[in-house]
Order: sequence, then structure tokens, then C-alpha cells
Amino acid sequence: MRELERWGVSVGVLGGRSNAGGLPRGGLWLCAIGSLLCAVALLAPAAADARDLVVYGEPALEKALKSVGSLWQARTGTRVNVFVAPTDLSYAQIDRGARCDVIFVLAGAATEEATRAKIIHAATISRALRNGLVLIGTEGGSAPTADAGLADISRLIAGKRLAIANPDRDPAGARAVELLRKIGIVVDDRNKAVAVAESTAGVISLLASNKAQLGIVYSSDATASSAVALAMLDLPPIEYVVAQARDPQSDTRPFMTFLKSAEAKAVFGSAGLAPIDDAQAVGGKND
Repeated sequence: MRELERWGVSVGVLGGRSNAGGLPRGGLWLCAIGSLLCAVALLAPAAADARDLVVYGEPALEKALKSVGSLWQARTGTRVNVFVAPTDLSYAQIDRGARCDVIFVLAGAATEEATRAKIIHAATISRALRNGLVLIGTEGGSAPTADAGLADISRLIAGKRLAIANPDRDPAGARAVELLRKIGIVVDDRNKAVAVAESTAGVISLLASNKAQLGIVYSSDATASSAVALAMLDLPPIEYVVAQARDPQSDTRPFMTFLKSAEAKAVFGSAGLAPIDDAQAVGGKND
């Protein structure tokens, strides 16, 4: 159980390993991690008490979900077991029979497909949270630049090594690549000025080990990290939906209602996330 909860950190360590060009080797380690996740997720959640709640979520939401879970336990006495993994892997666990009651996932194609496959209940899908993107660094400075544009980013990263998440696996990485392309920076094997980690947790690890001076991560990562926020990037936020999984072992309705409460919203806000107030988002599509 603890190994799965630490997925973001573990992958961050793996993400620091790269080939000669600086890009991560995706095939072998992904198979290994996928197998580990499947094995652990199939065993650990099954052992959870049916009166407890099992919640899956994206790695960037880990701190916030654990805090909300602690708040719910203090209020009701019901323990919330939080497991984190990328959206597609979480859906794969559920499809293989792993226990999950509530799931926080990326809005978009994977969630639309999971809805069609009835891995989650369509009637329970609700837009939940937005996560911005932030440029962080190892050195302090003035107050973070709000809605930093291309000129701001070019100035801040000039002469420094920048770390981003794998654009093939992480939306933060994909958005970072688009941003860098607009300012004339190509992310490929020849560009040693950009390091690619497997996740935003890996980006933070690269900064902590002084292998990069700057990184692009989620707002929730910046809040949880000791790194300094330098600029709030003027990019579309990442959106998450929450839903009831295929075969919940506990009544999810009270917890789902609690997620919209002022108390829960305050926890999400303090974790760098923006709660979404509107209700239904059938299929989990982005705006």
C-alpha cells in the first residue's frame, strides 16, 4: 500500500535517469512500474475494510487528497485510503478488479473511454479541480510573476537548465513543450539545457539534487515543495473530475457531497488547487 502511495516519488527517481540525449527511456521501466502497480493495487486495496473509503487520484493531487481524507476521518471516523497513479493506470487497476470507491482523474479522452467501458459511473462524474502550472527554481527572488508570458519565461530561463515532465506521460510536460516551442526552444536529444523527468515529482527531485536550476510543475507541486515559485504560467489549467468507480465497496455519496463543502474547498485551495463549483461534466470533457 505504501509503495503505491509513493508512486510519484519513485517515478521521480526513475525519471532522473536518461539516455545520452537527456530523454527518459520509457519502455522497460514503464512495463516494470505498470506490473508493480498492478500487483500492489490488486492486493492492498482488497484488504481495506469495506467501511473505509479507497480513493484513487493523480499523483499531483496526493497531498490534497490525503488532507481531505484526514478531515473526513476526523469528522466521521471513516478512514480514507489514498492511492496515486496516472489516470490510465488507475483505470487499468479498476478494470482488473482492484478495489476503488472514488477516483480523481484527468478530464479528457481516457475518462471518456472509461465512462463508455463503465469503469466509472457516468451519472456520478463531476468536475472537481483545476491545477495551474508554475515555473519553480532553487534560488529565491522577488514575488512570483503572475500570468507570465513568453518574454518573461525567456528571461527567467536564460542560461539555466530547465527540467520538465515527460510530455508523453504528463500533461504538465506536454504544456511545457508547447510553451518552450513558442519561445524557440526545441526539446530533443541534442538540447542539454532541458532535462526530462518522468513526472513532476521527478522534476522536483532534479532540482533538489542540483541537476537543474528551474522546473515547470503543477501549482500543487509548488505548494508542497521547498522550491521557490518564480512565475505563474499563462497556460490553460489542467482539469480533474471526480467519479464513483465501477463497484464501490462503501457508500460514496456522503464523501462526494463533502468534497463540495467549504471545509474541503479550503483544503484544496491551500494545496494550490482551484475547486470547480459547477456540477455535471458528462464524459469528463475539458472546457
